[in-house]
Amino acid sequence: MMTMKKKIAIFILLVLVCLIVLEITTKEKFIDVVGYMAIGNEMGIIGNHIEAGKAFKRALNMDPYYVPAYLGLGIAYANAGRNKEAIEILKEGIKLNFNHSSVPKMQISIASIAFNRMNDQKTAVQFAKKALQKYTDQRDYAGVALAGHKLKLFNQGH
Repeated sequence: MMTMKKKIAIFILLVLVCLIVLEITTKEKFIDVVGYMAIGNEMGIIGNHIEAGKAFKRALNMDPYYVPAYLGLGIAYANAGRNKEAIEILKEGIKLNFNHSSVPKMQISIASIAFNRMNDQKTAVQFAKKALQKYTDQRDYAGVALAGHKLKLFNQGH
């Protein structure tokens, strides 16, 4: 037969286990779109592109109109070698809101994926030109310089 001390110890242990489980499940419920974006970015930085993609997908499941999540997911897919899917995701984000500030980043990403990973100079030049124009429209001069440099490289075939 169990002593009273053992019963109390088992009860306290059960309560602690329940609290830990509650803490874990509650935290997951309170992660918002920005939280999933942060997780995706962290996973990408350490090279875990599959987990990064999962986090960006969770962000899109929460808010399918959150354009930066398309950029993150596209880059994660490209880094995981899923180039065609990456380009399709990036194009979806562009179509969703052509005036979003992330659009030229998506366009230059498409251009880079096409050129560096798919040997598609025509698509690379096309999207680099679009990015150059969009960066110009946004008065983002660092972006203009980047897109101009990429366009020059893509036109030369380097």
